[in-house]
Amino acid sequence: MPETNKDIRNQIIRYVIYLVLVIGLTALAFYFTTRNNLDNIWETLKHSNLWFVLAILGIVVICILCRSLVLFFLTRLFDKSYMFHRSIAIDQVSALYRMVTPAGIGGNFMGVFTFNRQGIRVSSALSIIVMYSIVYQIVLILYGLITIICKSNLVGEIGYIPISFGNSSPVNIPLWVLITIGFFFNVMTIGFILLISYWNGFFKFIRGPMVTLLNKMHIVKDVEKSHNRLDEAVVNFRSNLKTLFHNIPVLLICALCFFIYITMSYSVPYFCGLSLGNTSSNANFWDSVLLSNFHQMVTCIIPIPGSSVISEMFFLQLFYPANGPQFFDSENTARAALLLWRSLMFIIPLIIASLYTIIYRPRKRKYENHENQNLEE
Repeated sequence: MPETNKDIRNQIIRYVIYLVLVIGLTALAFYFTTRNNLDNIWETLKHSNLWFVLAILGIVVICILCRSLVLFFLTRLFDKSYMFHRSIAIDQVSALYRMVTPAGIGGNFMGVFTFNRQGIRVSSALSIIVMYSIVYQIVLILYGLITIICKSNLVGEIGYIPISFGNSSPVNIPLWVLITIGFFFNVMTIGFILLISYWNGFFKFIRGPMVTLLNKMHIVKDVEKSHNRLDEAVVNFRSNLKTLFHNIPVLLICALCFFIYITMSYSVPYFCGLSLGNTSSNANFWDSVLLSNFHQMVTCIIPIPGSSVISEMFFLQLFYPANGPQFFDSENTARAALLLWRSLMFIIPLIIASLYTIIYRPRKRKYENHENQNLEE
């Protein structure tokens, strides 16, 4: 948490730099996507069906509501008077910084910060964000297992992903290697959280040598304060996680919301194809979802802000591969779908989240949580 106006100003400057970087890289990716056939791609986009474009924008709204519902139900475990519109604010602020920071790490930080501005104590906010991440990762891992089982033959058919920069010779990387590493990353995200929470030996390592190393690297300023915060956070989190797993209805509702969120967001390439008149026999709703899941596994390996350039490159490699079934009926359709997908699912949500973050000003208020502790900004 930033503690001074200088800290907050430095964070804002850093995120503005990330935002400019993301927009620049995305524009560069769009240029390389269209430079050789701009006229045909533009012609394809001009004839897109606007009803399906509106349907995709509806999916964007559904995704925001699903994520916000999870935050709402988790926060209700701490404060029975918490209002839904506040969880939308948390989601949008977190979404902005998640999209413009490497590996999305800024999203969690700013989520906690915004919760605190709303009056939620830092320890409770940390617990909410961590529980949110755990439920999401569990659903994502289950989805990943289903995808690997159902689409293992596709991995073999595509074979490899050619990666090249400029005029250099492509390096062929087996797709199964990228998917295995990506799936491992997803598992390790939740594994790290559970290890630091329940394995005392691992927690002592983080608390001791790791904090000391970060202090020598001038990342952590006050070792003693960091120790106290870690101790408090772990004690609170263990207690709160036990509360969550004893509250099965909330756990199931959150898991269902994430299932809907992942399914709907991953189905967008299918609707992009419908909008562009895609006639490929390989294009259907669930193939779009499962291929997008592979896309997530591959792009999560490289922590570029917003996955810019990497996201566009792997989209084409998976949905219009040189080998294996092609989701789109032509290269022009595939590239037009990429522009449509990236614009509607990244650029527009980025603009919405940016405007929301600029405009949003939480009101100061007092209320009581489930432990009858007064919380105030």
